[in-house]
Amino acid sequence: MKEHDFAYKLFSGHGNNHISDDYNIPLRDPIFADVLALFKLKPVKVFQVGAIETFDFQWRLYSGWADIIFGEYIQKYGGVLTVVDISLNSLSHSMLAANSLGYQMSPMYGDAIDYIIPTYDIYYLDGSNDPQETLDQYKKIENSECVVIVDDWLIKGTRLREYLIKTGVEYKLHPVANTVAVIDKLNKE
Repeated sequence: MKEHDFAYKLFSGHGNNHISDDYNIPLRDPIFADVLALFKLKPVKVFQVGAIETFDFQWRLYSGWADIIFGEYIQKYGGVLTVVDISLNSLSHSMLAANSLGYQMSPMYGDAIDYIIPTYDIYYLDGSNDPQETLDQYKKIENSECVVIVDDWLIKGTRLREYLIKTGVEYKLHPVANTVAVIDKLNKE
């Protein structure tokens, strides 16, 4: 398969976003599906930090193209998808995906810390590999009832892990690439 064949088939209507089990690698797809299942087919508001960097198939395997998965859910059940990135190239990839697949997405160009607010149901923190940036983003939403997904936890989550332990917040780790953490803050008393 050429590096962009998968994306071309998906966007031209000649394929779907499903990855075969033949690759025998853990994917982020089940993590996203489990988080979305918490909302029981109801509308969901998603705030995603980090857009699609490239349509290279390896990035679909190891990065996930989360906004496509969130977008497909929102297209079926309603909601809002906001994607923030400091790269216009990456944002244009996410916009192409949304336009090609027919789901709505609100792109925001800039630093996520300037846009992140505690009114979403799901936050997917997949920005730079700066652990302080991830911690700062989390602190802006920590008191909201939501689910927070942190990609590349072993890199981005080092300071957040210390903060969560200190504040007694539980999280679940998933052994995908550099590990993905899920912090479920829905209906917590």
